[in-house]
Amino acid sequence: MVKKLTFLSLFTLFLSCKPQQEYTITDELVAKESYKKEARPKYTYPTVLSEEDRSYFAKKLDVSRDEIINEKLYIFIKSWEGTKYVWGGETRKGIDCSALMQQLYSFVYKKELPRTAQEMTLDNRIELFKPNEKLREGDLVFFRLNDERIITHVGIYLRNNKFFAANLVGGVEIASLKKSYWKKNFMAAGRFKQN
Repeated sequence: MVKKLTFLSLFTLFLSCKPQQEYTITDELVAKESYKKEARPKYTYPTVLSEEDRSYFAKKLDVSRDEIINEKLYIFIKSWEGTKYVWGGETRKGIDCSALMQQLYSFVYKKELPRTAQEMTLDNRIELFKPNEKLREGDLVFFRLNDERIITHVGIYLRNNKFFAANLVGGVEIASLKKSYWKKNFMAAGRFKQN
């Protein structure tokens, strides 16, 4: 009786571990399985920056209205400003800093960025430089916000020591590099290498 029970247990285990179906891995199967995670929504944006928005950004950055040239950049900023920060978030319900930069760079500059701030600093297409060198609109700005030896936060430089990012406190906003918190944690800037 014990031998029969042992045999039945082993036989049942063998059957339960056996694949239920044999299949060949194809491109179609990989594509189907890869996108079970909810796809990031595609957002639509206005095509023209309104004069009211141009004035808003000129005042916010302390520049003249004529200096707000990259309309796509400011249209993107206007549409995301005020969104709450959510670690790992990728939607308007909540977004983190690196996902925001991925979407911004894809929409404004047609360039794809890695998913994390640390990975961005390791991307060989991006040239890092010291933060005290001349920053230009569109440069990435990198921060270390904890005791780890890695970059943990990223934003995009605008003008007059102002940058745009998804921040834990304040959410998606334009912040100042002159504030002591950002000043002490600013580690490097990055710019796509010119071809």
